[in-house]
Amino acid sequence: MKRLLSLILAAASVFTMSAAVLADAVPDEEKKIEKPTFAFDTDSSFSYIHKFGNASDTNLKIELADTGAIEGRALKLSEAFTSDVSNQYGGFYFQASDFDLQSFAGYTMTVNIKVTKAASKATPAIVVFGDGAQWVSTNIPTDKPDTWVKGSVSVPSNASDDKIGISIPITSAFTDDVMLIDNIVITDNYGKQIANVGDIDTSLAKKPNTLLSILSVVLFVVLFAGIIVAGVFIFLKVKRRYR
Repeated sequence: MKRLLSLILAAASVFTMSAAVLADAVPDEEKKIEKPTFAFDTDSSFSYIHKFGNASDTNLKIELADTGAIEGRALKLSEAFTSDVSNQYGGFYFQASDFDLQSFAGYTMTVNIKVTKAASKATPAIVVFGDGAQWVSTNIPTDKPDTWVKGSVSVPSNASDDKIGISIPITSAFTDDVMLIDNIVITDNYGKQIANVGDIDTSLAKKPNTLLSILSVVLFVVLFAGIIVAGVFIFLKVKRRYR
C-alpha cells in the first residue's frame, strides 16, 4: 500500500512540474497587454501612420501580420531595393495633430519590436525618435533577432516636437522583412496614456494552452485519487491497530 501511495504521489509531482514548466515557458512578452495605444489588430491603425524619408526608394511596405504577434496581429515592415540608397533613413511617424495635440512635448513612446535575422545583419539598431523643434532618439539594438524587445523615446517637455516614430537605418541593398511591431504605448509626462485608437480585435485573443489544460485536469484527478488512497491506507492502518 505504501508503495502504491508513493507511486501516485510521485506521478502527481511529475505532472505538477510538467505543468509548471509549460507555464514558465510562456515568456512575459507573449502575455496579454491591455489596450495599448496601437495594437495593430485591424486596419484602423493605418490612418495614423505616415511614411517619410527614403521609404519610397526602399519600397517600404507596411502591412498587418497574422502570425508572430504579441497578441492578435502585429505591424510588419519589409523593404525591397536592389541598389544602395542615400543615407536619409526611412520609416514612419505619428503626427501629434492626429491625436488633437499641438505637440508630443513631455510624451513617451514605448514600442515592442521583433527584428528578423536579415535585418539584424543589415543594421545594428532600429531607431525610435521624436522630431520637430528638437531631434531626440533612442537606438533599439538588433542583436536579438526573432525576439520581442522593448524600447522607448521621451520628448523633453520643453521641445514642441510634433512627430514621434520609428526609423530603419538600412541603406545597402536589401530585400526581406525587417521587423514586426506590436503594442505601442504613448503616455504623457504624468503617465496618462493616449487611449487605443480603435484597432483592437478581441476575437483574436489567444486560446488557452490545450496541453496545459489537459495536464491540469489529469493532475487534479491524480491528486484526488492520491488523497482517497491515502485516506483508505490510514483507515486500514488504524483499524488493524485496534483489532
